[in-house]
Amino acid sequence: MGGFLVVAAAILVVTAWLDATRSHDQQWVVASTDLAAGTTVRAGDLTTEAMALPASTTGAKAFHSAAGLVGRTLASPLLAGELVQQSSLVASGRPPALRPVTIAVDATDTEDLAAGTLVDLLVTDGSDPKSPTQVVVRGATLLQSSTPSSSILGSSSTSSVTLGVSSLREVEAIVHAAHTGSVSIVVGERSDGRGLGAA
Repeated sequence: MGGFLVVAAAILVVTAWLDATRSHDQQWVVASTDLAAGTTVRAGDLTTEAMALPASTTGAKAFHSAAGLVGRTLASPLLAGELVQQSSLVASGRPPALRPVTIAVDATDTEDLAAGTLVDLLVTDGSDPKSPTQVVVRGATLLQSSTPSSSILGSSSTSSVTLGVSSLREVEAIVHAAHTGSVSIVVGERSDGRGLGAA
């Protein structure tokens, strides 16, 4: 009886080990090359690799096939070999491609903002404390942000940001605001919607 129990215990251990390692044989979608935020995914941009993933990552958060991802837009950059997750992609209801537009904003506006963040763009007309501030565009996607490196003149107070928007009218409004007033970006809320504001 003792020998039977030892064998049974060994079988249970082996079975548990097989269950734990079986996911190594599963294929998961990864980037086949470095991809920038705002990229419209093409067939050659993705591939699959066998790997084990924790339960918290599987299901709706990762993908077994790249077929349904072609044509989707990346909300955040991916490095070659990096796992594609639902959070890496712009929501399905959003436009398949974003129009990028680059402007300069105060460097403090971009602190702690990651690529893929939804932002609202505002413009202030004039430097007087009573100068009006209006919303130019709601729900733009922050595609990229960069602050020039420090120089002998000191650190730069501005950042260059690339925003992704849906229409040429939004691009026009952003460029006009950047040339005629002082622009700022703030974190947007999905509930506020997207598109042109009052300005």
